[in-house]
Formats: sequence, structure tokens, C-alpha cells
Amino acid sequence: MTGSARPAAPGTEARIIDRYAELFGRDDELAEIDRVLGGVTASRSGLLLLHGEPGCGRSALLEHAGRRARGMGATVVTARGAEAEFPFAFAGLHQLLLPLLPALPALPPAQADALSGALRLSYAPHEDRFLVSVAALSLMTAAADGGGLVCLIDDAQWLDRPSLETLLFVARRLGPDGVSLLLAQRDPGPPWLADPVLPRLALPGLDEEAAGALLSSRSGVRADAAVTREVRAAIGGNPLALNELGTLLTERHLTGREPLPRPLPLGAEVRAALLGPVRELSEPVRFALLVTAAEESGDLTAVTAAIGHLGAEPSSVDTAAASGLLAVTGRQIAFRSPALRTAVYGAAHPARRRQVHQALAEVLRPRARDGRRARQLAAAALGPDEAVAAELQEAGERAHLRGEYADCAVLLDRAAQLTVDADRRAERLYEAARAAWQAGQAARTEDLVREALTLAGRPGTTGRLLRLRGAVELRGGVLTDAYRTLFQAARLLATDAPGDAARSLMQAAEAASHIGDLARYAELGRAAGRLSYGSPAVECARLLLIGIGQVVAADTDRGTELITDGVTAAHTVGDPLLVAWSGVGTFYLGEAAAALDLLAQVADEARASGHAGVLSSNLEFTAQLEMFSGRMAGAEALNDEGLRLARESGQENLAAIHLSRRAFMCALRGDEPGCREAAEAALATALARRIGIAAATARHALACVALMHGAYGEALRLLDLVAVPEPGSGHPIVAFFSLPDRIEAAVRAGERQAAEEALESFERWQGRSTHGEARALLARSRALLSADDETAAGFFTEALELHSGSVPIEKARTELYFGESLRRARRRRDARTHLRSAAATFDRVGAGPWAERARQELRAAGESPPAAGEGAVRSGEGRFTPQELRIARLAAEGSSNKEIAAQLFLSSRTVEYHLYKIFPRLGITSRRDLVRLFHEDPTLFD
Repeated sequence: MTGSARPAAPGTEARIIDRYAELFGRDDELAEIDRVLGGVTASRSGLLLLHGEPGCGRSALLEHAGRRARGMGATVVTARGAEAEFPFAFAGLHQLLLPLLPALPALPPAQADALSGALRLSYAPHEDRFLVSVAALSLMTAAADGGGLVCLIDDAQWLDRPSLETLLFVARRLGPDGVSLLLAQRDPGPPWLADPVLPRLALPGLDEEAAGALLSSRSGVRADAAVTREVRAAIGGNPLALNELGTLLTERHLTGREPLPRPLPLGAEVRAALLGPVRELSEPVRFALLVTAAEESGDLTAVTAAIGHLGAEPSSVDTAAASGLLAVTGRQIAFRSPALRTAVYGAAHPARRRQVHQALAEVLRPRARDGRRARQLAAAALGPDEAVAAELQEAGERAHLRGEYADCAVLLDRAAQLTVDADRRAERLYEAARAAWQAGQAARTEDLVREALTLAGRPGTTGRLLRLRGAVELRGGVLTDAYRTLFQAARLLATDAPGDAARSLMQAAEAASHIGDLARYAELGRAAGRLSYGSPAVECARLLLIGIGQVVAADTDRGTELITDGVTAAHTVGDPLLVAWSGVGTFYLGEAAAALDLLAQVADEARASGHAGVLSSNLEFTAQLEMFSGRMAGAEALNDEGLRLARESGQENLAAIHLSRRAFMCALRGDEPGCREAAEAALATALARRIGIAAATARHALACVALMHGAYGEALRLLDLVAVPEPGSGHPIVAFFSLPDRIEAAVRAGERQAAEEALESFERWQGRSTHGEARALLARSRALLSADDETAAGFFTEALELHSGSVPIEKARTELYFGESLRRARRRRDARTHLRSAAATFDRVGAGPWAERARQELRAAGESPPAAGEGAVRSGEGRFTPQELRIARLAAEGSSNKEIAAQLFLSSRTVEYHLYKIFPRLGITSRRDLVRLFHEDPTLFD
């Protein structure tokens, strides 16, 4: 379809979707249409009735069907029902069959006469409906010869009854004729269309992914995920409404920098399509619809009370429900179509809407604590009003206690807009910004902070605002700017809020850490030392910052003492930020497993509270814990979740870190293309924004790929870059953790001096460690540098005794290297034991290239190893995406769809969709079967 969009004719749907929407989110529907059309050229017939609310895309799907059918060589005829032609018998049939009428004389004379009379092609109308229907069937089957016939009938709800009955007659008699009938009906349709001969396919609203893609495509702006969810909820995913909103909403609206306008600005074509049924209703019934739309929560008691309060008849609600536009269940009332609710509300005059909101506020007074009265008063307000602002603030604080951060931000922002006093307004804007940040709305947070800073007159308020700005810059801006902002915030907060100042210094330390500029820790430690010691948070921050600085400066003994005390203090305080940094401090001591356990605790707390802004950061570490524990599927699922949340909340710096972690996971799996793609994407952001930790991790991942493939020179080159932790392009912790790989690469590349220097660094860092895994890696590294096989065997044996098994892939690498060494020493029988164990572990954790290397060594040692995966326990891994595995595991553990959705920040419908795909692939049909399978094999979704 070409040409510009035009206003919808009365009783028709504006068919503009297909031109812009590219049929987003309709894969299942397109597959069903293709199935119906597929038999036409093979002389089979097909039937389908598409139905849905106005704007659901029925016409676009029929146009697609027409293009597909013509591409297959079929003849296509079309008709569109029209309300104005409903009284005219056979008007629809005339429209449909008009292109086929040249073949009318070829029909038997009686049939030709009957059909000619019914279509008023002759002077003698024919009253024999049966003969007319037989004639239509004959004409259509004849037209199908040589390529098939596809009949497309849109707006079938307005097709005249005789035409529709004729088409149903034809549908019941189609066989191997090569004729397909596809009809489209607007809901609610007439009862005579509910014929069992027509298979029905409902067209629901688009899901979040498709809705976001459509908004982004139409606007040319990447729509924020939270904005997409809000828009979709308001219009039920209606494609036609989404299509127009993509041009009516501004870039600031779509990116979340400004709240969405209320009401949503639906265009004339959308309103015409949606409000057609409403125009036929009486004024009292239309008023009942408006009150229901304004009330929002579906409280039938409040709706009827407000209608009565305004002097109207509450029974008009019953008439509205009888029209089919509203659904009443118990004491709840709701529009059957969210898009219609938005259209009804938006079509009302603003003064009328304010009158309704004021009435609702009056009747909601007894239940003021639930926040609904505050919302209604705010919607009715014309200007500043401190009483309403105070009530909104109370409602926002209660929403915050419930973990409803996005809702809290909206309430407090509105409270600020109704506030006259500048300082009080700045405080409310700060609280709104804090809630927006907790909801993962980075762009909105920055805008609220910017507005508040123009009003703030107190150093404490300015300091808190700068701390929020620094947090936003830390996740999505230039890291050096984030450091300066957070350091300045700490200075402003030092006198009146030393605890907040200490937390700001910890965040500044994170900026310095991500840059890789750990010399800043000395400055941060001095700043922490100047803070008042009255607060446990201050003492904890001082211990951790100075301790990490001492480790970086090579004073390991003093640093270890301070960090250990800081970890104890963090647990005493219980602040998530400090607990997280106690985990970071533990990393600097080389205690990776203990560090990751601490960070996992913080992630679990963030998930439980719904704190999306923090969760994405902590998932970076919990994914590492899963990876090092050998649970690769879980690690990838957490990494995917963290990356998705980081992108959705505008935390592009954190997204780069997640991408670098993904590259490392791909390297362990032997997925070289995936590793390179993720590493290159991470490096592109990391080098531009000076995110040293992401750059170093990405290079370490590429080095691991080179190691697996025996490209030792390339691996050493990359690890040399990692080993020089320049701020903005490297990171000391990554350099430390990459030392075992650097030692291996140097040994195998013949660079013994480089290997010995790396071993000296490793010994300085881990020489006094009590952690078994760290000492195991040190013993393995010494084995690789040993001058003779006997000495090497002693170190390898020591390493295997020290490996706790908490990092299975490292133990397997030790066994692989030990097996290789034993084989070269002609101890083949001993070698096979270790190589066999290494291959099994690599297979289990999904490290394919490592497993193949172990099998090659086994063959060289005189054993024929089983093929990859032989004898493995049945597992979803490799057949499911990481997100599907995570959903399946949570469902198997007993979580409901709603609980899974809350944990993974998805919609319940998305969870249901994934389970719908998972069940058949496991050969099951229910959750009970899923629980049974998981009980039989608890590692099924590892």
C-alpha cells in the first residue's frame, strides 16, 4: 500500500500500520497466514478469521496475505465491509466477485442467472439463496484453476448478512479446490460471524519488545524500556496507536528524560478508529466511560460514587458495561481495551477531566493513604498547591517503602512542580531523582538533578544532588567527570553528613577503579581520614579505601589488615554499598570466591527490593561467581540480564563491562566469533570513555582464545597490554588475575624471562594468601616454569591438592597441564587419569576447545576418548538461551510467572511465552512435569 495516511472513513480502520510498522511482533500470525495460503497452489483450501480491537493490524495482515498470494501466482480478490452498505443485500459479494464476473457465462445457466440476479446484473432478482450460494462456489472454484484463488474480506462485521451467509456456505464446502478465505473482523463482532467453520485467530496487543521496536522505528529514536512499558500499558500494545505515538511523542519523552504527557497524544486517525463505538452511546454512558478512564485503578465503588457526586446517574455504568466496552467483575471495572480507555480520556475537554478528578478525590477521601486521592488532586490542580504537594510527597514515600521506585519518582516530581518554596522544591526534586535512579531511569535522574541544582541553596542538598549526578556519570558518562563530581559531593557533605560523604568517596573509588587509576586511592584514603569518625560507615570506608591503597602500593601486610577490619565493619553497618566494597577489597587480597560471595549477597538484596539501578552492577560480579564455579549457563543468563538492565537504564559504561565479561565467557566456551564480537563492542566504548577494567577484561578474553588455539605469541602480546595497567586502558586487578595466563603464554612462547617476571609478580601478590585456589594457581605456575619433570610433577600435585573445586575450570586446566607433562615424561598411564578428568570437566562446564585439547592429549597417550558430550546427562544447555534456562530453573523451583517476572524484570506475559517454548523442547506439557524433571536431575538447568 502506498500514498499518504488519510483520515479514517466512518466505520473503517485507518490502514497505515503496514507502511511503517513492518508488522512488528506478528511472527506467529504471519506463520499462520502462510499456512493457510500454503495449500492454495497445491489445490488445497484454507480458512481463517482474524479478529481484534480497532488498530490491532488486521488490515495490514490482510495486505501482507495479498502480497504473499500474488507472489505465489494465485488470483487475489478483495472486499471491505462498509457500514453504509450493510442494508444492501449482496453488496459485499458484488465487491468480492466483481473481478471474476467475466467468467459468469461459463457457469450452468441456472446458476449464472441466480447469481446475476442477486448481484443486480440483470432485471430479474433471484430469491433462491441456495442457488446463489452454489453459483458463487462454482465461480470461485473455477477461478482457482491454474494457480489458486485467495479471497480477502476486511471489516467483515459490516458485511451484509446475505453476502456473509453465502461466504459461510462456500467455506463449508471447500475441499481440494485451491480456494482460501481470509476474513478480518473488528471486535466485538456480530454473533452471526461466530461460525465454527471459520478458525479464529485473535490479534492481541504487541509485546514489549515489538512495541519498543515499532516506537523506535517510527520515531528514529531508541525508545527507553521503561517508557515503552508505560506506553504499552496505556494503549495495550495497540499497533495503530504505537505507530502514531512514534511521531507524536518527543525525543525527550521517548528517552525518559521527561514524563509522558497525560493524556497521551493520540492522533486523529487513532481516535477515529477507537472511538467509533463510543459515538453511538448516550451522553450519560459516555460520561460513565470518562469517569472510569480517569479513576485508573478499576474501583467500581469510587467510579459510581463520583458519577453520583457530579449529579449523574450511577446506573449508566451498567449500560456502558452492556455495550461491551467495559467489563465488570465483582467490585472491579475496566475497559476491555486499554487503548480505548486512553482515547476516551484524551477526547474529553481538560476542564471536564479536572472536574471528574476533583470528584474522584472527594469520594476517595476515606482511603487517602493509598495515594489515589493525592493523584486525583494533582490531576485536578491548575497551579502550585502546598497541601496537594504534601499529600503527593506522603504518597511517594509510601510507594518508596513498597519498592515502587518509578511510581515514587512520578509522585515526588509532581509534588515538586506544585511547590512554591525553592529549597523545599529542590529537596522534593532530589527525592524524585533518587527514586528515578533506583528505578533505573538514568536520563530522567540527570534531568531532575539539573533542575534541582538551579534551586538548591544548602550545601547538603547540593552535595546529595552531586552524588546522584556522579552516580549517573559513573554508569553512563565520562568516568573522570564522575570521579570529580563524587569527590566534590563528598567535600560538600563532609560537615553535616559524614556518612553520606564516605559513601560518595566509595563511589569515587569505583570510578577510579573502572578507569584503572588506582593511585587515586591514596587521595581518597586521605579524604576519608579527614571525616568525622562518629559514624561506623565513615570508619568502614576509611579502612577499605586506605587498605586497598596500601595493597596497590605493595604494602600487602598493612593492606590486608585494614581490608580485613573493613570487611568486618561493613557487615556490622549492613549498608549494601559498603558490603559491596568489602567484596572489592577482598578481591585485592586475591580471595576471589569470598569476594564474589559478598557481592552476590548485595545483588540478591537489590533484586528483592526491585532496585534496578544497583542490580545491573552487582550482576556483573554474581555472573563471575557462577562462571568460576563452573555454572556457565547460569553465568551467561546473569550476564545477559545485567547487560539488558544496563542498556535499558542507560548505563552504557556498565554495559561495556558486561560485554567484556561476555567476551570472557565466550572465550572459555571456545566461541571465538562471539568472543571477538563482544570484545570489540566493549573496547569501542571502553577506550572512548576510558573504562580501563572493560578494556583489560576484553583483551584478557581475546588472549584466552589465542591460548586455546595455541597462538602463544598473540596471547602474550595481548597479555602484555593487560599487564601494563595504564589508566583508561588497563586495570591492576585484571592484570593480577591474568598473571597465570601470562605465565603460561610466555613459557609456551619461549619467553622464559617474561614468564619468570610474571611469576615474581604473582608471588608478591599471592605468596601469603591463605586461599586455596590462589595458592593452587601459584603452584601450577611454578610447575610450568620448573626445570625438570620431577619438580614439575611435585608442583602440579601440590596444585591439585590445593584446588578446592570452587573454580572447576581452573582445576581442569591444572589436570590438563599435568597430564601433558606426564605424557611427555612417558608416564602415559598416570597421564590418562588426569587428562580423562580434565576432558570430563571441560565438557561439563561447556569449555569446548579445552575439552578437545584434553582429548587430543588422551589420544597421544594411547586412549580413544569418547566424542564430545557422550554420556552427558540430559540438559537444556545448548538447546535453550541463557534467559530461558534461568526462567526454567526458577519455574522448576516453584516460582510463579509473576515472581519470575519480578526477579528478572520482565513481564509475566514474556515469562509465559518462554515457558510455552520450553515445554515442548523438554517433551513435557506442564509445570508439574518441569518440577518432576528438575527433581530427577537438579543439574538440568545449570
